[in-house]
Amino acid sequence: MKTLLATLFALSAMTYANAADDPKTIRISTDNTDLVLQIGENGRLYQTYLGEKFLHPEDVQSFSWNRYAGSDGSVSTRGWEVYSGSGNEDYFEPAIVITHSDGNPSTILYYVSSSSKAVEGGTETVIQLRDDKYPVDVTLHYVAYPKENVIKTWSEIKHQEKKPITLSTYASTMLYFEDSHYYLTEFSSDWAKEAQMSSQQLQFGKKVIDTKLGSRAAMLTHPFFEVGLGQPVDEHQGNVLMGTLGWTGNFRFTFEVDNVGNLRVIPAINPYASIYELKPNEVFTTPEFIFTLSYNGAGEGSRNLHAWALNHSLKDGKGSRMTLLNNWENTGFNFNQEILAELMKEAKHLGVDMFLLDDGWFGNKYPRKNDHAGWAIWK
Repeated sequence: MKTLLATLFALSAMTYANAADDPKTIRISTDNTDLVLQIGENGRLYQTYLGEKFLHPEDVQSFSWNRYAGSDGSVSTRGWEVYSGSGNEDYFEPAIVITHSDGNPSTILYYVSSSSKAVEGGTETVIQLRDDKYPVDVTLHYVAYPKENVIKTWSEIKHQEKKPITLSTYASTMLYFEDSHYYLTEFSSDWAKEAQMSSQQLQFGKKVIDTKLGSRAAMLTHPFFEVGLGQPVDEHQGNVLMGTLGWTGNFRFTFEVDNVGNLRVIPAINPYASIYELKPNEVFTTPEFIFTLSYNGAGEGSRNLHAWALNHSLKDGKGSRMTLLNNWENTGFNFNQEILAELMKEAKHLGVDMFLLDDGWFGNKYPRKNDHAGWAIWK
């Protein structure tokens, strides 16, 4: 009797769970954030929510995939497509642009399947999309790290066309937001002017942060941004999106506000001079985009990303680190053996492990006393 009751209870629980789980809805969650995707009636995949985590699981089904169609909704039913392709009914920046082997530049991706599995530190969700006219497949990956409140996402592109196809745009992902205002904080640099912070309100149209310097991606423009949702970015309060791209080459962040005030964020390899010919059955993998949503300002977001990096990205992130003293900030070009020896003595007393002798150590006959003297004179 006990076995029968247990079986009936289990069947009842399964029935309830299946009723609560909508097979057309995909939920990607951390401890504080929900990203909800939904398969539309047209068979394509849309983002319906990204924000604070729901208290009740059934709330993820409270959104319609096509509620963001805009003023032309009666003519063109559309929503926030998760990986929008060129040539569809969306009028704004796409995630992927393909020229097929027959010259057609249109790609429309349809949902095929999805699965989730436990990975170190979190859960990975894998979503398969496919074009209905061409043998082109896109696989979307999302790894949610619950404790750190960080999501890592990237895409994989492959095809089975008879000849190579041409990729001219290939984003890591697309994210959408609906708020009253958006404020972008970005960082730029030059020599002796590193990490200059600037902020601006995003208006209708596109704002692009990019670099074309090749491998020195952070020399002038940093591959990192903050977006204040509803108000300017504040250290201690407000909703803030913070993101970075795991890529040392040319990158491009596109921020586009559409005709009804919605924002789409597109992190990607910079397509400048980067058209890629993809051979049949070859897999093109985009860089990882790592982001967090903070509901208590940029300070909390920074701590989220730092915790994620220490726990899941940096080699020996939780291990001990050697400390280093660089003489430059103390001496500039003006030093000699006695000054350096005194610095080393103080550094040793503080427990510093290494000492770095910076700019100005070379050039006895032609001393390097400033930025215009003694350069590369090793005598």
